[in-house]
Order: sequence, then C-alpha cells, then structure tokens
Amino acid sequence: MASQVAENLLFSQFSSKGFEVISDILSSLFTISKTELTELYTRLNDDFDNDHPSPIFVDRAFFTSMDEGFRAIYAQSPVIAVDLPSILELDNGDINKPTVVILGQDPKNDHDFENIIVGTPYALHSKECRIKHTKRYFEMVFVLLSLGYRVYLTDIFKVWVCDPTSPYSRCKLPRIDQERFFRILELEFQAVKPVALITWGNEAANSLSAVNIEVPHLRFLHPGRAANGAWKRLIGKSPTDANKLEYWRTRIFESLSGLGAIES
Repeated sequence: MASQVAENLLFSQFSSKGFEVISDILSSLFTISKTELTELYTRLNDDFDNDHPSPIFVDRAFFTSMDEGFRAIYAQSPVIAVDLPSILELDNGDINKPTVVILGQDPKNDHDFENIIVGTPYALHSKECRIKHTKRYFEMVFVLLSLGYRVYLTDIFKVWVCDPTSPYSRCKLPRIDQERFFRILELEFQAVKPVALITWGNEAANSLSAVNIEVPHLRFLHPGRAANGAWKRLIGKSPTDANKLEYWRTRIFESLSGLGAIES
C-alpha cells in the first residue's frame, strides 16, 4: 500500500526559511557548513528512489564531544552513526499541512566503518529500507501522511557511538553532550511548530523528561519486534506488523482528532 505511492511523496523538501533555521541548528552541533549540509541532504534525496544507494560518510571530526575523557572512547569506537532530521509529506500541493514529530532515541549501525555513517531516522530516505527493513515504520508514518500531516522525524541523540569493548552496543553519551542534544531538540520543536509529538518506546519517551514540550506527547509502544510481548498484551492478539498497524491507525486517528488535518 504505502510503497506503491512513494512517487507521490516529498522527502525533506524544506522551505528556504525552514532549511535556513534547521541548518543553523545543526551547524551549532556539528562541524558542518550550510553548503556541506545542503550537499548531504541532496545525496539523501537522491537515494529516495534509488534501489541500491551507496552509504554516505563524513569524517569523525563532524562531531566533537564536550567531554575530554569520552573523546578517547569516540576515537576507538568501531562505528559511529549520525541521523539527520528529515521530513515526509504527500506531494498534493498543500504547503500548509500541520506537522507531527516522530521522535526516536538515536541511530545505530552494526558494521565497522572508519568514518561516520550518515542516515535519517528509521532510514526512510532509503527505498530499500522502506520496502524491506523498516517497512513497518514507513507504513505507520504513511498513516499520518494520509491523514493530512507533514511528518518531521528526528532523534533525541543524533549521534550513536558504539562501545569499543562491546560491539555493537551503545556507549552512553556523557551528560554534558546529552544536554547539548536536549537544547537542540527544543530548538527543532520551535522551528517546525508541531501540533503533536509521538514517541515509540520507553527510551525515547523517558528521555523527554529533560526537554521542554508545549504540545501533546503521544506515547506508543516501539514498533520493533523486541516489544512483541508488550504488543500482544496490549492488543490481545498476535503482534504481527498488520495487527500493530491496525491498532496504530485506530489510536492515531483518535489521538490526533482536533489537532489539525484529518483527511481520511
């Protein structure tokens, strides 16, 4: 269903003013210019309909921890991943769609790379991922798109550092860096002005205790299979992707009614 209408989607088509703000925000966190950031988004856009995209890399100097002790761990990490925020919306001529934010915890990768691998939350810039690896996420996002929303996807912690002593487990970022990401997240919310914020899973939801939120926060179980036990208890039947999607479609309609476009 959702995969058949990908040609009617716009991926990260920020307005000029919107991209100016987002690029300023990201440039305050990462070592990157607006021109270089534009090039990264151009490559991600090029991958949207590409069956076999090439990985995108940036130098490890792209991010510098504020914690001197953590820099040694960072240097030794077998893989570091970065997710850049993205936007999905239907290409229907409506430029005034209300925005819903889907907030993830952080990126992850389980392959060794010398440089940082760059992607987007749930790898939705990748056609291969949308129809295979992260299909369940894309189908849930598509429900929001079909209801008339623009969906802004971002992570709380946009850098994931693999623990050098335990591949491929996450190495927790030092508090000083976490606080930087919290401040960035608040700036993102101010920039995109969402009508609601959705989190998938407890990690993302609980991390928001340190972030100022002025819109409804909708907590959902994580769509991944690791949460299947909780899903089965919640929906009372087999936690297949189809059953999760059915529950999501019903609950999201109920939760967002009265918060802007509901076109379905």
